[in-house]
Amino acid sequence: MPADRKSGFVHDRPKQRRRIDLLDLISAGLLTPGMSLHPRQAKHADKVATLLHDGRVEIDGQPFSSASSAAVHLVGAPTNGWWFFLAQQTPRRSLDDVRRDYLHEMAIENDDDEQDEQGD
Repeated sequence: MPADRKSGFVHDRPKQRRRIDLLDLISAGLLTPGMSLHPRQAKHADKVATLLHDGRVEIDGQPFSSASSAAVHLVGAPTNGWWFFLAQQTPRRSLDDVRRDYLHEMAIENDDDEQDEQGD
């Protein structure tokens, strides 16, 4: 478009974008401190994590700053913790499922890059 012309196209309102973390889901009452987070993969089923009150994830007494860092610790490779950990085993609901419900309820567009293997 030439520099002397302006587009008539304008968004009605800017989309709200923000990074969602586990503490947001705790604050919303969708996750509970002290709850168990179960690895999705059967080979890691013996390593149940615990969600701490501040949004960190603990495995075998070691706290991790995010679900992804806890998942990386278990798997030994870059792993998306939102996908890896189940907040509920039956029916299976991942942390990502809980986060999507929150985003839908709040009508917030997530700023996290889902392509990032370690995004939290």
